[in-house]
Amino acid sequence: MLRDRCTTSRVRHFRHRLHTWPGTILSAILCVVFILSLRAQEPVRSATAAPAIASFRRSPEAFFYLGPFQEELRGSVNTQYTDNVNLTATNKISDLSFSQALSLNTTWVISHLNQVTFNFGGAVIENFYGNGRNQVNFSIAPNSKLEFKLAVSDYRILLFDTFSYVQNPTTNPTATNTANLNSLSNTIGAVIDKDIGIALLGFSADYTYNNQSGTNVAGQANPSTTGNRETFRLGPRVTFRWSSSILYGFNVEATRSTGEHAASVNSLNFGPFINGKLSRDFEFDLAAGATLIDTKPSLPPGYYYSAAIRYRINRHWQLIFTGAHDLVFTTGTSLTEENVFQIETKLDLTRLISFTASSFVNVGDDKTAIVNTGATLGRYTQFGFSAGLGWNPRKRWNTTLTYEFVRREANSTSGTSSTGSQNYIQNTITFQIGYAF
Repeated sequence: MLRDRCTTSRVRHFRHRLHTWPGTILSAILCVVFILSLRAQEPVRSATAAPAIASFRRSPEAFFYLGPFQEELRGSVNTQYTDNVNLTATNKISDLSFSQALSLNTTWVISHLNQVTFNFGGAVIENFYGNGRNQVNFSIAPNSKLEFKLAVSDYRILLFDTFSYVQNPTTNPTATNTANLNSLSNTIGAVIDKDIGIALLGFSADYTYNNQSGTNVAGQANPSTTGNRETFRLGPRVTFRWSSSILYGFNVEATRSTGEHAASVNSLNFGPFINGKLSRDFEFDLAAGATLIDTKPSLPPGYYYSAAIRYRINRHWQLIFTGAHDLVFTTGTSLTEENVFQIETKLDLTRLISFTASSFVNVGDDKTAIVNTGATLGRYTQFGFSAGLGWNPRKRWNTTLTYEFVRREANSTSGTSSTGSQNYIQNTITFQIGYAF
């Protein structure tokens, strides 16, 4: 972790962090919501970005050089069974799917201050639904991105483009009667930093486009999970050094979001952040602040907070806790206030076998009307847990067996929306074999 490598000089400290991991600076700028990507939605106040605490630390993958490029290439195949692919309370339809996935991480170090990074993960999924219908889908991993880091005089510049194409509807807590989310998201932006000695001054700007067209097993569109959105964000921030391993600061971010069949949202968000390591085994990221928002129906001033804590009990056992309260975009037509908490653990049972488990709860309230109905989805609770075993029979081979349970309950009825139709239970079993080239 780069916080262990910070130097005693303040100038060298900031420049080292910019050189070794621009994503850390980006997380400070955007006060990233630390909920893991499988559950995360895009916050109103910040673009999707790689959080400082995203997962359990792992050993470097096998890599090779292709000219000046350092490459990591992984392939995998998996089989998955789901007992309720359509996310319905009754008349459940099962799904047996087979997929092939490939991920490529490329790093080109042009100089000690200039670097290009390209990460891409994609999968082709063939679904065999229980009603006799077959369908081929594809997805792009949420951590896919292109980054260019450069230096101009005393300024450090980060240009980035992150993109994804998500199919799993359970990642959207307001989605029901939906088998495929078909959610395309792309964010382009820039971060500019200048070191003035006592602090690091920065400014960020980005643009996000999201298009979502949820469909059920029959291929019919679901209006409540369909729409598109454009969001612009910009804001300054200032970062100070508390110690050689802890940074803190204050940031401000203004946003404007509009779209077809989407809530128009203007907001101003401001608050402090702090992140770092208290010891070799304990690291944290904290952020909180106020939110002023202009939308219809009108919302009173609110707040946000996000917290992530990673603790390594010993070299075989790790824990991660994350929590957040925020306004998020759940679909093109929905603005949702949510509270999300998640805890994960990973335990190495033997040198080759590991056990992982996690649980989460998402308590939210949909704030905007469903297009053409005038009704809101209202309050809901989504919760679940997963458990898995991983086995590495050889250095480059890995296999995993995972079970996941997700349940959604709507706590009220609003307009013409039926509470029962918003509830579902889903069980999923996945077996995967992967290879690192």
